[in-house]
Amino acid sequence: MANDLNKVLLLGRLTRDPEFKTVGGSSVTNFSLANNRVYVANGEKKEETHYFDCVAWGKSAEILKQYASKGKQLIVEGRLQFQSWDAPDGKKASKVRVYVESFQFLGSNSSGGGGGTARSTTSNDSMPEDIPMDYSQSGDDEEIPF
Repeated sequence: MANDLNKVLLLGRLTRDPEFKTVGGSSVTNFSLANNRVYVANGEKKEETHYFDCVAWGKSAEILKQYASKGKQLIVEGRLQFQSWDAPDGKKASKVRVYVESFQFLGSNSSGGGGGTARSTTSNDSMPEDIPMDYSQSGDDEEIPF
């Protein structure tokens, strides 16, 4: 069976302060990103904005709780997940969310101020970052770990 790919990369600004909570002993943060697109149609410049609901777990959730705020610019990498449920009125409801695997803060809040970056990766929290990733010294292709 072929491997499928579910990957999304977004650059946008937080539309509100992140909502942090603890679920079953795990930290989770919900936030929304606004992503703007400028294009030209029929010689006229147009702009559209799309909004994406995002969810971060674990250490990433805690970092976002501490440093993220409305207007902060982020790059988010993650996967899309579809959820559906029965609403209180009996109708089916659904939503697609971005489950954050990594993110990076960019620049400053839209109101100005200093810059700086930070990075967190939930999928590799337990992996040390100082592992050498250069496999070019090996002459045997069978030793390549992928």
